[in-house]
Amino acid sequence: MDDEFPVGVPDFNTRDEHPDIGPHIHDLLEIGYCFDGSGLFLIGDKIFTFKGGDAVVINTHEVHIARGSPGDTTSWGFLHLDPVRLLADNVGSYSDSLKLSQYCGAAFKNIIDGDEHPEITNCIRQILVEVHDRPKNYRAMVRSLTWRLMLLLNRYYNVNEAIDALQDYQDIERIVPALRFLNDNYSADVDMAKLAELCFTSESNFRKLFHRAMGCAPQPYLLRLRLNAACTLLKNSTTSILEIAQRCGYNNLSNFNRQFKERFGVSPRDYRNGRPEPQRQEPG
Repeated sequence: MDDEFPVGVPDFNTRDEHPDIGPHIHDLLEIGYCFDGSGLFLIGDKIFTFKGGDAVVINTHEVHIARGSPGDTTSWGFLHLDPVRLLADNVGSYSDSLKLSQYCGAAFKNIIDGDEHPEITNCIRQILVEVHDRPKNYRAMVRSLTWRLMLLLNRYYNVNEAIDALQDYQDIERIVPALRFLNDNYSADVDMAKLAELCFTSESNFRKLFHRAMGCAPQPYLLRLRLNAACTLLKNSTTSILEIAQRCGYNNLSNFNRQFKERFGVSPRDYRNGRPEPQRQEPG
């Protein structure tokens, strides 16, 4: 990467519900824009739904993976960059906007809704296009757009510095095989002994590692994964609620309806009809 222009090469890709890349962490800030499709983004212990027109901001501290909805493909563009080095000569009195550690952890919503904040998502899309196409003076334009992005994030998403995000990520690295397995097989019955075996540890130790890394036990995490996947299908498809329940690991529709309402406060049918938008709950 160029020391004078610490911006990587854009990665434009299309992936389905079984991504060809596992959970991972980058050593630079990652921004991305969803051009098409819908699915789930798993970032640390958070599970977000996304759709075309949304964007993502991921700090260097958070393990993450994206997947499309069942039967759907997603089209994303991603870019790695170092805003501090990129804008070092022009920081001035706005240096607080470059405290990247505030953009991660439990309090930060990494997925940025394109309907709620089009100015942010469009800015990220423009940065990707500029770096990809490299028109005249593109480096100056990318610096300008990056400044705009940092100021917009600071305005709308300013949270306390995420001390909790500076945890020991060796714990997360230990359970990456289990996270990948859950991501690929959340609709099936999951054997905790199998997950422990994938991580080369005992079942009791695996449960401790998982809770320390993700803030909850494996079973509640799996439940969140299934229900968030259901949210994506309810919002972005006309698939019947019964089939959605089955795709997300539920053989009993009443059980699915009950757990969905317990978690989000609305029934699957009311959520599909937009009454009201369910709220993400903290891991338990």
